[in-house]
Amino acid sequence: MSDADIISAMRRKAGVGRPPPDVQPMSPAKALRLAAAKAAEDSIGLVMQVTHVAEERSSILRLPEQLPDDALLSLLEGPDNAYGLAVFDRNVISAVVEQQTTGKVLKLPPEERAPTATDAVMCAEITDHILSLFETNVAEVADPPHVEGFRVAAHLREARSISIAFDDVPYRVYRLSVSLGRGVREGEILLVFPYARATPKPVPGAPNNFGRDFQAVVMTSEARLDTVLHRIRMPLADVMSLEAGMVLSIPRSAVSKVELRADDRLVSRAQLGQINGKRAVRLIFVTEDDDPLDASYGPDEGGFGDMGALSGGSAVPALSNGMGDLPPMGDFPAMGDMGDMGDLPPLGAFPAMGDMAGDMGGDMAEDMGDLPDLGHFPAMGDLPSL
Repeated sequence: MSDADIISAMRRKAGVGRPPPDVQPMSPAKALRLAAAKAAEDSIGLVMQVTHVAEERSSILRLPEQLPDDALLSLLEGPDNAYGLAVFDRNVISAVVEQQTTGKVLKLPPEERAPTATDAVMCAEITDHILSLFETNVAEVADPPHVEGFRVAAHLREARSISIAFDDVPYRVYRLSVSLGRGVREGEILLVFPYARATPKPVPGAPNNFGRDFQAVVMTSEARLDTVLHRIRMPLADVMSLEAGMVLSIPRSAVSKVELRADDRLVSRAQLGQINGKRAVRLIFVTEDDDPLDASYGPDEGGFGDMGALSGGSAVPALSNGMGDLPPMGDFPAMGDMGDMGDLPPLGAFPAMGDMAGDMGGDMAEDMGDLPDLGHFPAMGDLPSL
C-alpha cells in the first residue's frame, strides 16, 4: 500500500461519524452578505464583512426618518421607471474614499460633513457591483424579491428629494451592519427597493386595453334577474283583507307572458315551464312585431278567484259574483184593449216668457243676480261603437 492510499484511508476513518456540513440555503440576507463582501474586495480591495442584515417594509413618508445623518443618497433607477435608493453612512463613505486614496482604512474618526459629488462618484462603482452580485445571488431564492435591474443614476443632495423622485408605494428596506478594514470601523448601508414589481406606464400611441379589461371585470360581476309571472290590480280594501290561505286567480295566458326584469327594467320575455321536475323559464325571441322591451306595462285587471276556506272555517264567495242568482220574474199579465182615448182638450195659450217674472212676483232678474261663467267643458272624445 502506498503512502497516498494510507493517507486516504486515514481521512475516511477520521470523517466517520461527523455531521454533514451545515450549508444554509440561499436567502436575501445571505445573498447580501456574499455580494457586499465580494463587491468591496473586487472593486476597490476593501475588506468588508456584513455582520447583520435586517429587512423591513416602509413607506415614502417614513424613509427620510430612517436615514442616518450626513449619509450619501444614491438614486437607483430600475426597470419600468421604478426607483430605489442606496444609502452609505459617514463611516462607509470615509472607508471607501480612504481605501481608494491611501490604500487602507484609517483609524481616525471620519470628519462630520455632508457628502460631496466627489464622494458620490467614488462610491458609485462599489454600489453598482453590490447590486449586480445581489441580483445574481438572490435569483436562487424560491420567491426572490424584485431587485433586478437597479443601478446608480444620480446623487440626491437632500432627503426631502425622496418624496419628489419616488412614487407613493410600499418599499422594501435592507439594513446592513458592516465591519470595515478588518474591524477598524463599523458602518451601515441601506438598500431600498419597491416592495412589488412596478407596473409599466402606458406608452403614447400604444393600444389601450382599458376597455377590454374593464369589460372583463364587469362581465364577472353578479347580475340579478327577477321573474314576474302576473300583475293584479285590486282595491285597497281587498288588499287589506288578504290573509294566508287565500287564492288569487291567474289566467292561463300569464304562463306564456312571463317578464324577466333587472333593476325593475324589462330585459326579456319568457314562458314558464319545467325541466327535470324543476320550474324553469324559456326565453322568447322578440320579433319586430312584438312590443318593445322598454314598453311600460300596467297591471292587468283581475280579482279574487276561488279563495278557499279561511282560517276560521268560513268560505268567502267570489267577489265577481257577489249578488248571486236573481229569482225568475214570471210572465206579465196581458194589457188588454185600452180603447179609444179620444181627443185631448185644448191646452190654451202659454204666457209670454217675459211676463213670467212679473207673474211670479218681484223683479226676478234682480233677485237671481248674474249666473257664473260655466267655462269650457272638456272634450268628450269619441264614443265606442255599440
